Amino acid sequence: MTEALSRRAALRTAAGLGLTAGLLTRGSPAHAQFAPTDVDALKSLLIAERNAIKTYQAGIAVLDAAASTDPLLRFRGIITAIARHFMAQHSDHAAKLSLFITRQGGVDDVGDGEAQVPSDFVPSIQNVLDLATNAEKAAAIGYTDAQQHLNAADNADLAAAIGAVESQHFVVLHLAARGFVTPAASTAHQPADALTSVAAQFVPTSFALTVDGSPGLDDETLLPFYDVTK
Repeated sequence: MTEALSRRAALRTAAGLGLTAGLLTRGSPAHAQFAPTDVDALKSLLIAERNAIKTYQAGIAVLDAAASTDPLLRFRGIITAIARHFMAQHSDHAAKLSLFITRQGGVDDVGDGEAQVPSDFVPSIQNVLDLATNAEKAAAIGYTDAQQHLNAADNADLAAAIGAVESQHFVVLHLAARGFVTPAASTAHQPADALTSVAAQFVPTSFALTVDGSPGLDDETLLPFYDVTK
């Protein structure tokens, strides 16, 4: 697949997730604390987050029902735990977007979202990984595009703080899906409930930057830089 075709495929996925560029408002550089014209763009992102939550729920159901012959069955627990962790972060994103929308006089009326699973999806652990990878890639593209077109600085900051996390999700899932990284042997044949703390180490914060009281990677108390002078 050419780079152009790959990008178009990702943008089609983005459209399905609710990240349609047509809802994004092109405006002047960020200058005001909030701008009413940003509400529709924030709603588009909120739709994407709620669709992502539903998609993860559908994927987890597939993981729970995986066949005993599935080649990745031994790692089902850690994959499920990571999926739950990422889904919880999408819930954090949705909550923050909803708050910003209502603060700016908008109404959270976009509904609960819908799972974005192709009608011809073949249930397998590998395909769940690939489905989530596609969704997170589309989200990373969508948030980067949205950030360019938001008028208000606070809204652009929120999009940046969330979009960077979607990119982190994509990288983790892409590396796992393509077999570039393999879960630790200690996680094999372990139930998801026993691996919650392990999964939390993958993309440790819901926001890349501290935003509106929610800590990000820049929070030195929560996640300091490593001391390399020892």
